[in-house]
Amino acid sequence: MKSHEPTTQFTLWRSDHLLNIDFASYNLVRHSFSRHFHDHYVVEFVLSGIDNFYCSGRNYTAYNDQLVLINPGEVHTGSTLADMPLRYLSLYPDQDAIDRIASLLHLPIAHDFHFRDHVVHQPGLSAKFLRLFVTLETKGDPLEQEEIFFDCMNSLLQSTSRINKVPKEAPGSDTRVNRLIEFIRANFRDEISLQQMSELVNLNAFHLVRLFKKKVGVSPYDYLLILRAEYAKKLLRQGYKVHDAASLAGFYDTSHLNRSLRKIAATSPKSFLSSKSQFRTKFND
Repeated sequence: MKSHEPTTQFTLWRSDHLLNIDFASYNLVRHSFSRHFHDHYVVEFVLSGIDNFYCSGRNYTAYNDQLVLINPGEVHTGSTLADMPLRYLSLYPDQDAIDRIASLLHLPIAHDFHFRDHVVHQPGLSAKFLRLFVTLETKGDPLEQEEIFFDCMNSLLQSTSRINKVPKEAPGSDTRVNRLIEFIRANFRDEISLQQMSELVNLNAFHLVRLFKKKVGVSPYDYLLILRAEYAKKLLRQGYKVHDAASLAGFYDTSHLNRSLRKIAATSPKSFLSSKSQFRTKFND
């Protein structure tokens, strides 16, 4: 009998000669990601299937050979279509990596560079990214990987920088929401109460949660959990044990961390246990 349970196959790797940027391969069936965000960019190349996703107030659909581009801090989701398998490959550069790449390529991009279009279909660009991921997955020569990688990033940044003339609006244009975001980011490893936040911005708990969710896209609690999960991943990469990373990031226990990572990244803490600059890990659900 055919199983109707969600399935996930996940591979993560990074290389020091490619600026230690995370690369990932996903194979998903009947899977959906809940609303979440990252402090890094997402550049996703759809190999097969259809990626239905929400991002910053709108719903999108990405098909084969299309690129999905997500900026840091943008709340988004992702889901497969019925029983159709979805396979995509991604890379996750942060702002420092983008700045370094632009510097190495002598590209004049804005310090607050962002992608305006979340779905891009440029056959030439898609072909370059496909070649990059094939080279990475087959463990090609490092020099070849570097050449293809910088060619891809040069084309990507050049094609998007021409349309990034308007500064990106902050996730929470309301000053009260901005203060709440700053507070949560400064104290995410500690216990935070609605009363503390209510007193900070002089709003009752009900209106605070409603305003925050409207402006940011997730509730204050979900925002807190995402920050904790991202921090725990950094600790795991540094070699911390799972229970230590969970505790230091503010989770109640390892189960809490595990649930959060599976919810927003379809993976487990074990996928982030390597402290080496070059590694390859796999996770199957």
